[in-house]
Parts: sequence; structure tokens; C-alpha cells
Amino acid sequence: MVKWFKSRKTPSPNFLYIPLVKTLFINCFLILFFAGNTFAQKVVINLDPKGISPKETEYRVLEVLDHRIQKAAIGEVFNQTAQKSPVSINGNLEQVATRFFTKITNPKDSAQLIQIRIFELELKESFDREQRLYQGDVQLALGFYVKGSGEPEHLLDYLGTTQYRRSDFRMDRVEEIVNKLFQNSLEYFDNWYKSQNMSNRALAKSIRLDIIEPNLVSTPDKVYYEPSRSLTWEDFKARPSSLSKNNATIFASFSVQGISLMDAGSVVQNLEISVYMLPYQSWVKDPSAYGLNHEQRHFDVVRVVADRLIHKLKTTNLDLDFYQARITEAYLDAYREMNRLQEFYDKQTQNGINTTEQEKWNQWIDEALAGDWKWIEELLGSGRR
Repeated sequence: MVKWFKSRKTPSPNFLYIPLVKTLFINCFLILFFAGNTFAQKVVINLDPKGISPKETEYRVLEVLDHRIQKAAIGEVFNQTAQKSPVSINGNLEQVATRFFTKITNPKDSAQLIQIRIFELELKESFDREQRLYQGDVQLALGFYVKGSGEPEHLLDYLGTTQYRRSDFRMDRVEEIVNKLFQNSLEYFDNWYKSQNMSNRALAKSIRLDIIEPNLVSTPDKVYYEPSRSLTWEDFKARPSSLSKNNATIFASFSVQGISLMDAGSVVQNLEISVYMLPYQSWVKDPSAYGLNHEQRHFDVVRVVADRLIHKLKTTNLDLDFYQARITEAYLDAYREMNRLQEFYDKQTQNGINTTEQEKWNQWIDEALAGDWKWIEELLGSGRR
């Protein structure tokens, strides 16, 4: 009984020591917790072109994409306790940057769509102990792209760097510098655009097709189609094939050559189309007027196909993104059409032996040379041989 009383009235030293240690630990934890919050306090920068008047432009910034590897803080600055704090942009960088460029531009109705990609936005700051000032460096790297119906096409890149010095009370100085860099990037692009928009292919606003049929002079190696000049047997210079049952063979075809130029902001696609026969790949065994007419009609068929190709190209709506593919497609279609018609011609006339069919084809070809292609459409549509 006595032992119990003593222990109740006189607690052991160990019993008093344990609560004291726990109290000290909790206090230290709270001190570190609040100190950590002070150290981790972020500095938030607003991206807003205050006081900047919008400029008229022939382009519209459609979107800004953030292609940075690290998309959180853009760097660190010293706070008023001389500790480093992370710096971030207020809001989603893609959205606020798009609003920034939208506010300082006044695009025309027919403005081209521009995409901007942010590759780097980095801020570094150090302390100058002699001047007792903070000095910083901000770097911005952007890419400008023009958007069409396909993948955006790269125009140019911008890399801007600005240094600053501030006191510990001028945190607004950092925000001013970042905003100024974004403003400078658009001024840089605007100056480039004004100098390039009439001559740069990527900035073309329209496409114009010019088809040229030059007056080419025939040579011993190549005879060009001329309505006023019919073929002669002297144009067939190759040695006849002993393995062929045909009396004569002509190598006739057409070519399309082109070059793209820029004229006052438009792409001008020049196309040169020519119809020709190759004398040294054409031959005859037994020359006759009837046989020469049959070979001449092969040449005329190529002329008809070329005329139809020209008509198709002139009546096709070409767009800037796919006009070359459309021209190539039309050329290949015409080439296949030429081969089919030549095959129909020889098949139906039996290489000229069937005089009745030959007369029909003579008439049809004359009509086609005059621009009446009804029989060709029917023949190609029916698929008969």
C-alpha cells in the first residue's frame, strides 16, 4: 500500500521526460513546415499585353502550342527573404499566349492562319553582392508555322534573350521582361512576313495555272505535232522489225513540263505541253498513202488526248496544298487514256486492214480534233474493244 501511494504522489523522472521530448519534436516539425511553405511559395507572372495597340495583319494567330519538355515552372527568382522561389505563368501557357497574340493583332478577313510553337521559356536569376541587385536572364524560343489543309508548314524560328536587373522590391520587373519578349517575337515575325508574303511560296494565297503550247521546231530526232504539217514517210527512220507482222509502227506521245513561280503573292504554275513522234523509233516496210494516213491518225489521237488534258486542267479547281498532285493525277489519267484509245483504234481497224472501220475512225478523229469528244466519251465509257 505504501509503495503504491508513493508512486502516485511522486511520479518517476522518466514519466516527466517523455512528454517533454514529444513536445519539442512537434514544435520543431511545425517550424520546418512553415519554413518550407515560405521557401516553396511560387511567383506567378501574368502574360497580358497591357497598353499595346493591336496592329493590322494579313495573318491570324490561330493557336499556340507548348512544346517545352518541362512545362511547370519557367525558372526561379529570389524572394524578399533571399530564398529562391519557382516562377510560373498564370494559367495555361497555350491559352494565355494565344490570347496575348490575339490581343495585339487585328487580322484581315482573308488572313492566313498561323500556328506558334513554344520550344523554350526559361528564366535564370543570380544576386550581385557588390551592387546588391538581382540580375536575370530570360530566353524565349518560338517556331512560326502557316496552317493549311495539310500539315502546318514551317516558316521561321525566333530566339530572343533579355537581361534585367532589379531590387528585391521590383518583382514586377520580371513580368515586364517576359511580356516584352513575347511582344518582340511577334514584331520579329511581322517584319519577316511583310518582306516575304509576296515572294515566299509558303505564304502564297492563291494558285494560277498557265498552260503554254510553244511553237517548237522539229528536229531529225523529234517531230512535234503541227496541224499544218502532216507526217511523211521520211519521218519514219528506224529499221523495220522483221519479227513484226505490222507494215508500220509509230512512236507518238506527249509530254508535260512545268515550273512554279511566285507573282504578287500567288503561285503561278506554268505547264508546257507538247505532242511529238520519234522518227528513230518509227518505221515502215511498204510505204503507201493509205498506210501513212493510218499512222497519222495515231499521231492525231495523241493530239486529241493532249487537248482533253488541257481542258481538264483548265476546268479543275486547284488548291495550294494539292495542286501538284492534281496535275500529276491528270497527266497519268491522260497517259492511260492515250494507250486505251490507241489500243481501241488498232483493234477496231485491225491495224488499218479494215477499211470500213478506218473510215469511221478518220471521221471520229477529225471531229475530236475540232473539239467534239462525244464519241471518245462513249468509247471510253463502254469499255468495248
